[in-house]
Amino acid sequence: MIKFQDVYISYGDATVIRGLTFEVKRGEIFGIIGPNGAGKTTILRALTGIIIPDRGKITINGRDVSLLKPHERKIAFLFETARGGSFLRLTPEEDLEFYAALYNVNVSREKIEETLKLVGLYQERKKRLYKFSRGMWQKLYLARVILPDFPVIVLDEPWLGLDVISQRETVEILKKFKEMGKTIVLTAHEMPLLERSCSRVMLIKNGRKVMVGEPSQLFKRIGWKYKIKIKGEKRESIIYVKDLRDAITRIKENEIYEAEIEPVSLEDLYLKLMGGKGEEHD
Repeated sequence: MIKFQDVYISYGDATVIRGLTFEVKRGEIFGIIGPNGAGKTTILRALTGIIIPDRGKITINGRDVSLLKPHERKIAFLFETARGGSFLRLTPEEDLEFYAALYNVNVSREKIEETLKLVGLYQERKKRLYKFSRGMWQKLYLARVILPDFPVIVLDEPWLGLDVISQRETVEILKKFKEMGKTIVLTAHEMPLLERSCSRVMLIKNGRKVMVGEPSQLFKRIGWKYKIKIKGEKRESIIYVKDLRDAITRIKENEIYEAEIEPVSLEDLYLKLMGGKGEEHD
């Protein structure tokens, strides 16, 4: 559905995206992860047509994004720097009416109520926005992007600043969007939440693709299955191994006070590929 083909993007003399090629399938949640400055938000801005690549092509359903007018792209998006933008004395119902007008879409009162129920804000529909908590604001932001019923949703850091409960609620809301057939492209740093939410993830570094696939496929490709945390007399270390037999062998090789074995996570993979320290692997 969405294709980046050999995309290059620069800001002045600095090349931020270098020959990036990848595809997002219809109806999946596609996560983009990488260090600060890797180009994650730039990718989202290019996808939404806010910036145009220097070279290469970005298409949605075969149509070049750079040649489409904003209303033709049918993309709802939320960027981390764009949060807010509300009249605080409005209610959630009134806020969604306002944003429907900005999107230039006609929505009924029933549609607004359905949207508030979907994100868990229906009981708060008459509350003034200045009384909202951070988690309630996040639900409102998600209500705004699902309201126009566009096929593609782009989210920059959807879990930023949320407590654990609000993070979990946001995961469930995104899964509901996916069940509705929406294609979601997002960036985030919260690896456990990405692992629970995303159909596939792409790791980028210095504007280049490092690896892309389902989290379970990525683990198989690097050959690790377990992580061992070893605490010895003089130091602590982390070792990655292929199976439990290797894990037992490595534990026997070390003089230790304590050892913990757990399955490899997306966070482990990220830290290893992006240059994490104090780790070994077989």
